[in-house]
Amino acid sequence: MDRIQCNTILFLLIIQLLLLYVNLSQSKDNNNFPNYAIRVNKRDAQSGTPNINNTVAKEPLKCNGDAAICDLRYDQVTYPGTHNSAAYNLEFDCNLTVRNCLDSVSVCSKQYAQCLLTYGMQCDAQTSACKQRNPQWLHWLCEGFNKTCRSSNALCTAWNAVCTNSDRVCNVWGNACEIDVPDWIITCFWENNPGYPVLRQLQDGIRLFDFDTCLLNNEHGVFCHGQNPARALGEELDTVFQVILDFMNSNPNEVITIEFGDTDGDPQILSNYIQSKLAQYFVNQTTGHSMMYSMSDPNKPWITLREMINNNTRIVVFFGRIYNNVQNRQPWIHYTYEWFTESYRYTGNDMTPEQLTNSFNGYCATSDAVIRNDTQLYGKVRWQTIDDTVGILPTNIEEAIKMGKSPGPVCIKDLALGINFDVLKNIEAFCYPRFPYYFRVRVDHYWQSSLFEVVRKMNRQNVIKFLGNATSTNSANPT
Repeated sequence: MDRIQCNTILFLLIIQLLLLYVNLSQSKDNNNFPNYAIRVNKRDAQSGTPNINNTVAKEPLKCNGDAAICDLRYDQVTYPGTHNSAAYNLEFDCNLTVRNCLDSVSVCSKQYAQCLLTYGMQCDAQTSACKQRNPQWLHWLCEGFNKTCRSSNALCTAWNAVCTNSDRVCNVWGNACEIDVPDWIITCFWENNPGYPVLRQLQDGIRLFDFDTCLLNNEHGVFCHGQNPARALGEELDTVFQVILDFMNSNPNEVITIEFGDTDGDPQILSNYIQSKLAQYFVNQTTGHSMMYSMSDPNKPWITLREMINNNTRIVVFFGRIYNNVQNRQPWIHYTYEWFTESYRYTGNDMTPEQLTNSFNGYCATSDAVIRNDTQLYGKVRWQTIDDTVGILPTNIEEAIKMGKSPGPVCIKDLALGINFDVLKNIEAFCYPRFPYYFRVRVDHYWQSSLFEVVRKMNRQNVIKFLGNATSTNSANPT
């Protein structure tokens, strides 16, 4: 065998050995891949490199901005709310005022007819007396008197002229209402949340809304404040409901409450209109799913905030005085007075911080009797509320309006400032321990108050009371 043949054979042997080595190496790597991966992961973990095979820790659900209250039932949570939530950007209902004034003009014709009737009765009485005093052959004189008497009803005619002329007064008031009433009167006496529309309230952390509604043209409702001629009108229901719907869709972990309290106008028309608008915005017309929670069996407990969020039934609706007026009432409309006691019931006449504090202290001191009475009448303990509002002081209002200036400390803003801080905290401290459930805290001018601080404290106590967990809460807070 020559040198060339030897080299060729040697080259082939080397090639075969290399191929064998490669095959063995690949087989070894394939058989040991799991252990290799474990070693790599261990090394990466030690060096701080993320482990792609480990499960990433899931951030806990926050319900209304607070993870600690997710497992509380809806009725075990306290909600920050506003009084007359849509009372902003209001305008006097001048048209209604003029209509009411002009409607009174129609009374003139009735009064005129009554005057003629009364006047005729007086003529008849005089004629009868004439006949009694005179012989029959003179009765023609008495009849002549009666005819003259009835044709001389100058007094009735004069009254009718004065009465019917009052329509000019009505029109004068209409012009004054639209032009001459200064803006500060509306802001002072009617607007509970000036400059803070519902969207801002939602963004700031308000989760309970109290809406007053008024009927317009006997056909549809709007948000408002006040009744009869002394009412001021606000936004359409469509505008506010669209804002709420958009917010709820963009914030899937929020639970809110909507209450419909004071109303003005035909309650049946108004209640049916409100129900139809709620269904239009918060019931999916394709799937039929309602975003509004239904308490189908009042004997069963409410579900937790977590369940409401998972089910997307995150809006709870209450009707007050119009509850029994709505036709074909849907199960997602709950009756206010069945579930909670509004503190306004025993504080409605209070006009000073001292009066308000005394009313709350007096009521809360009788908590045992209140609980016993609720249990007997309703079969359960109803929820309590802290509606931290006072009425308008009458002093010097008339004089201020006559002089065209603000009456100062009688405006809603000034009254709210007197009770929104220390008074509110003191009421909470005295009353909270005496009742099992506190459903809401509601104020005027919430941005100048301790509302969120007080509600956070109450929810911390709610967590301890109902879950036995002292975890501090982080409820939404205004910026």
